[in-house]
Amino acid sequence: MLSSVPQAKPWQRQLRACLAQVDREVQIFRMTISLRRGEQELRGARDSLQRSLRAMNGYVAVGRADMGTRAAVRLALELGLKLHQLSAG
Repeated sequence: MLSSVPQAKPWQRQLRACLAQVDREVQIFRMTISLRRGEQELRGARDSLQRSLRAMNGYVAVGRADMGTRAAVRLALELGLKLHQLSAG
């Protein structure tokens, strides 16, 4: 998604910043799992990713994003919720 969002308008630049943050959080979460870190680190990475996804969803919900972008962000949030549930269980 990050590469498909243009940077022409301020809301698009803000969305790209949110997407970049989510991308970093996903990488940290993946590394935490692959390095078999402790439960506390896993929980921290998971919760941080969830916060970033929720913030991005909130931004897009009230912003000027088109329906396709909103649907993609909503899907990412739902997938993040599933990851959260799976890693918590």
